Amino acid sequence: MSRSSLGLGVVPTHVRRVALGLATLASAASCGGGLQMEPRYVALHNTMTALGMVQSGGLDQGNLSEGQETVTPVDLAGGDCVTFVALGESGVGDVDVIVRDQAGAELARDRTQDAQAATQFCPPYAGRYQVAVHMTRGGGGYLATSWSGGARTYAGPGPGPVEGPVGPVAPPPHGGPGTCDEPWQLAASERRRGNTSTGDSVTSASCISGGTAPEHVYSFVVEQRSLVTASLDSMYDGALYILGACGDLRSELACNDDAPSTSHSEASATLEPGTYYLVVDGFGTGSGEYEVSFAATPLQPPGELCRAATPLVPGQPVSGSTMGQTSSFEGSCAGRGADRVYTLDVAQPSRARFRMQSSHDGVVYVRSDCASASSELACNDDFQDTRHSLTTATLQPGRYYVFADGYASMGSPGAAGDYTLDVELAPSGGTGAAGDTCATAIPYQPGQPITADTMRFADDNAGSCGGQGSPDVTYRLDLRSRTRVRASFGQDSEHPPVMYLQSTCGDARSEVACLSAMSGGALDQTLNPGTYFLVVDGTDANAFGTASVSLQLDDLGALEQACRAAPMIRPGTQVRADTTGSTDRFQASCGGQARSPDLIYRLQVRRRSLVRLSSEQTGWDGVVYLRRDCLDAVTELGCNDDAGDNRHSMVETILEPGTYFVFVDGYAEGNQGPFTLDVDISNP
Repeated sequence: MSRSSLGLGVVPTHVRRVALGLATLASAASCGGGLQMEPRYVALHNTMTALGMVQSGGLDQGNLSEGQETVTPVDLAGGDCVTFVALGESGVGDVDVIVRDQAGAELARDRTQDAQAATQFCPPYAGRYQVAVHMTRGGGGYLATSWSGGARTYAGPGPGPVEGPVGPVAPPPHGGPGTCDEPWQLAASERRRGNTSTGDSVTSASCISGGTAPEHVYSFVVEQRSLVTASLDSMYDGALYILGACGDLRSELACNDDAPSTSHSEASATLEPGTYYLVVDGFGTGSGEYEVSFAATPLQPPGELCRAATPLVPGQPVSGSTMGQTSSFEGSCAGRGADRVYTLDVAQPSRARFRMQSSHDGVVYVRSDCASASSELACNDDFQDTRHSLTTATLQPGRYYVFADGYASMGSPGAAGDYTLDVELAPSGGTGAAGDTCATAIPYQPGQPITADTMRFADDNAGSCGGQGSPDVTYRLDLRSRTRVRASFGQDSEHPPVMYLQSTCGDARSEVACLSAMSGGALDQTLNPGTYFLVVDGTDANAFGTASVSLQLDDLGALEQACRAAPMIRPGTQVRADTTGSTDRFQASCGGQARSPDLIYRLQVRRRSLVRLSSEQTGWDGVVYLRRDCLDAVTELGCNDDAGDNRHSMVETILEPGTYFVFVDGYAEGNQGPFTLDVDISNP
């Protein structure tokens, strides 16, 4: 290692101008590499000068091999900030600048990984410190100097600098132990340094539940409604949380463990005027040195935000963003992120549907009184996924307030981003559209899916499993033969729907069956020829919107004919066939109900036997099942989807003498193709 010491030592009252640095750079060129780095140094000088900074130290030049470092003692005044800079030659991969105290403890360092380094250090007290230039990767010549003045950039022990003007770092004040009983006082923009190893382990929070690390407690006062953001840089896995009542975990307002690394934590909350408590804690049993501060940004009173709310026009979606906004309101379904508020004027009793699509985990909610959380009428976080929200409400004439918000769990900052918000209104008495009454029931076309939007329909009917007070839409089923009717709800329904079958529309006594989506399952009925009515309804007055229904009508005469025509299979003989071209006539208890095309075979057993049915499918997921009665699903004796993998299925059971029916089907929907089926019979 070679070095030409040119005076890195810094005393802020003794400012050397950049001319000294340039002259020294030129005179040192013969020592190797000085002129090579002169353009970079000039560019550095121009940048630092533009930031309002002046060179406060001379140039330090030398050569270092990988892993080596050179250390220079410097005398610094308390509270002043100095930026140390190092430039490496072409052979340098990564050079770092590190500031340490006299005992060698690291106080600040560069976190980049390239051939130049910069770190700012704001000494908490006047004294002697150590500045090291460390060659982390590569090797070669370097230049180092220092600059003073300009906006402060704190480079703590976290993953990178935290920019912005902050107050001087100070140790915790004397006179109190930093506990809930005697907390240290903390002012906005004031940085405090401490070491939690001197604290007690008394309190905890949601983001470090179960931890036993010691903590320090600070109190702070909020003079007006503000967004408070607390920041912690720690030499250990620290945690930070805000309490309304010290020691009472139920009063937790924000909590954060890692943001984004274990050495930095940040917690934010919208606070009303009052005294609060900021707790510096640790994950698990972690403790050590830290620096903590908080900033308070005054917020507009809710009343002002409400008066400035943007009007919504039904049917005209609006787009916006909550990025850069504060959390001024909160919904009951975890809407504590950044938010925006809109007004909605309703002229007549109406049903309202609110939809929001967002780039983040959004939340939408509705109030009748903008500033009163207790006036909330509806709130939704996720509809189908975290990027969609949907809620409905029945509204009387008046003004309402709609909030575009973001999800936030206990202790985590709320989500924010872009969104599109849309509202629809419909008269609460319905519009008289087709399907609104028994007389205008919509004829069902077999094979067609049903998507019913009940929002614009009247409340005409109710079933035994629900529908009282909810709008409904009616479909007419004209059955010309004995028919099996199967119906189930899709996963994309906008509300918890119900449906019921009646033989006389509007007559609850004629109900054949009733199904609620909340109870799950499917409606499955065998009906004689005639006219029936399928009503799609909701669970309550606000349960309206789209509901998807899968409806299948099977002519039992045709099914009976298919069962009678089923070919006989002989044990020991392999069947080769293909379900492609068949239809979905039968379902099973396994394999996603086996709603794919199927083939049927008859099997005759002459004496009590152990029967093994095994199939192999080529390129598709098959299902094998066995029944005593071809048409009756409750007589199923065995069902298997996967035997080792999804290309094999096997059923093995003991059968008494008689005739049975073997089905080769496909998993769920759309699985079909060629297969082989083997039947083996042996003594049990």
